[in-house]
Amino acid sequence: MRINGKIVLVTGAARGLGREIALLLDKEGCRLILVDRDDVNVEAFQNAQAYIYDLSDLSQRKNLIKSMDEKINILVNCAGIGSHSQLSQISVDEIERVMQVNTLAPLELIAGLSPLELIVNIGSVAGEMNLPSMSLYAASKTSVHAFTRAIQLEGARTLLVILGPLRGTDFTQSIAHPRTGQPQWYRDLDLSAEKAARLIVRAIKNGRREIVAPWWYRGVFILARIL
Repeated sequence: MRINGKIVLVTGAARGLGREIALLLDKEGCRLILVDRDDVNVEAFQNAQAYIYDLSDLSQRKNLIKSMDEKINILVNCAGIGSHSQLSQISVDEIERVMQVNTLAPLELIAGLSPLELIVNIGSVAGEMNLPSMSLYAASKTSVHAFTRAIQLEGARTLLVILGPLRGTDFTQSIAHPRTGQPQWYRDLDLSAEKAARLIVRAIKNGRREIVAPWWYRGVFILARIL
């Protein structure tokens, strides 16, 4: 896919994976619309506008959609929040917050901004396998996976990114169980946000429909289902 000159909206663009994706798309010559609940520093970008919207708030999501006065070519749904709670610890407020940001926001943006040339949804390995204490987070991502695959069958051009933990990011810390006692080689398997962004942008350009990063999680999915 030729992306030079495309208008791309990236959510969760203030830091982490969202910012790394945006930086690479900027180098590819895209016009960027960067959205985050925090201020986005646009000094490093050649052609970017930044907007502050809290995607956990329905009214702000609606205002974001209404404020887009030009056609968006590519939507990158990267904003997300983590949850690492057992059933006895999950509150109604946490359910509301996680589902609003991780599930409802991307679905509403897709519906409100369509037709789109490409929809990029950042999923999670948690949406493909059962993990203890991650039931809520997994539910939020499984919904995105199912929605993405279904609209592919309707003819929508999509890229589903099934992503493992990202090394050293605030987001990964918010969903990961403390890894005390685990060897360094295990922690080193995590991707950096920069490498994950490179894989995602390459997949966009190559017209991929789905990627798993890191790739070896495909084997983990199979093993988890067998067990």
